[in-house]
Amino acid sequence: MSKVTIFGAGYVGVPTGAHFARTHRVTIYDPDTEKIDTIRKVVNNESDELHIHEKDLIELLRENRQNICLTSDITQALKDPEFIFIAVGTPPNEKGRANLKYVCSAAEEIASNLKNECIILNKSTVPPGTAYLVQNIIKKGLKSNVKFAVGSCPEFLAEGTAVEDLRTPDRIVYGCDDPEALDKITRFFTFLQRRDSLCPMTTLSSELTKYAANAMLATKISFMNSLALLCDTIGANIREVQDGIGRDQRIGSKFLNASMGYGGSCFPKDTQAIAEYAVLNEVPLSIIESTIKINHDTTRYFYKKIVEDFNGDLTNKNFVLWGIGFKARTDDLRESKPVEIARNLMDNGAHVHIYDTVAGALTNFKRENPTYEGKYTLYNEQYEMFSNEIDGLIIGNEHEKFRNPDLEKLESMRHKNVYDGKNILNNFLIKNLTRLKFQYKSVGKDSVVNGLDRSKLVNFLLDKYMD
Repeated sequence: MSKVTIFGAGYVGVPTGAHFARTHRVTIYDPDTEKIDTIRKVVNNESDELHIHEKDLIELLRENRQNICLTSDITQALKDPEFIFIAVGTPPNEKGRANLKYVCSAAEEIASNLKNECIILNKSTVPPGTAYLVQNIIKKGLKSNVKFAVGSCPEFLAEGTAVEDLRTPDRIVYGCDDPEALDKITRFFTFLQRRDSLCPMTTLSSELTKYAANAMLATKISFMNSLALLCDTIGANIREVQDGIGRDQRIGSKFLNASMGYGGSCFPKDTQAIAEYAVLNEVPLSIIESTIKINHDTTRYFYKKIVEDFNGDLTNKNFVLWGIGFKARTDDLRESKPVEIARNLMDNGAHVHIYDTVAGALTNFKRENPTYEGKYTLYNEQYEMFSNEIDGLIIGNEHEKFRNPDLEKLESMRHKNVYDGKNILNNFLIKNLTRLKFQYKSVGKDSVVNGLDRSKLVNFLLDKYMD
């Protein structure tokens, strides 16, 4: 059992700390006393409300409470750790580059208070070389001659499934250029995971692997979104294409779901960051730059479908939006495509009626959008907003509650428009919607409603391919 300190009590730090506490003694440190007090109340069964929403996290914290210490006191946090994991935020700056001020601040705190030999690992998503920067800061600021090593252990957690991702990871990527420290890190993880899931490497490779993985997944999504537009144009069905591609074991089925675009705390930030990092090194990654552009273009394409149904005039129109979080089962609104759609609608005179299965997502929307007050209404029930003043239903994320809407409750809508931003409604339901005079639109599945114009395709070939 090792002694571990986690810097940062956010979406990465808290689940990671709770997971490590299964077999190690963990101190979660954050200078924000309110966050620490919130976690402490949850651990002590005094509250069921965390500042972040993550499935099974509260239960995991309580289950391992005997191995968890919570503090905003840096002296206590750095009393005698063997491992320090830096899990602070790295939000993008105005140029799309990772902001390292919180990482550097953590390094400075470590330098000023470290008194025993330990290994420091960046878990935050950072540009390659950041571990060396942290090492230099600590070396320069140390108050005493303490032996330490710095490496990288990037997180690969999906919001909404972080606890399960930590328990059963595909692999654990970590890197350190100090062979002795790398062996210690390996032993640390063998208490938690099977050895064949461990993926040790050099520090720099570990840092780049995180950006590369997220950029690759985002590229798969944008690739499918670009095909979705082609499907709508010629009459193919993107869901069928997705199935055909996904069964190829060389490709796999994950991250092939076409939609109005990806969002969240990782993909937009990390694709922009690695693209910017490459440009600064004069090795531009045109594939990633195209991925970013396609993502923005797809969102505009989906929004344009809504606007066109009202001849460009959204004044006094009312839309229901199911799902405001960037994905299902999270309260995180960072780079959320549903939020972007909602703001565009409100900017153009519409009122948006918003429901999400996670109450915290609604709270966050209200807090983060003060300038839109009066232009939206928040709901705790999925169907209570439907009336003869509603002009369209927009499905914003993929939660299963949105996959089979109660059509009788939708019947009262003034304009029976359903906009499926995540392509989650199946063909049988879409055809039933059409039978009931609803208009259905998505990204890449228009043919389910519009059918196929074979003569148009044949004439196109005769015109373009017979020279």
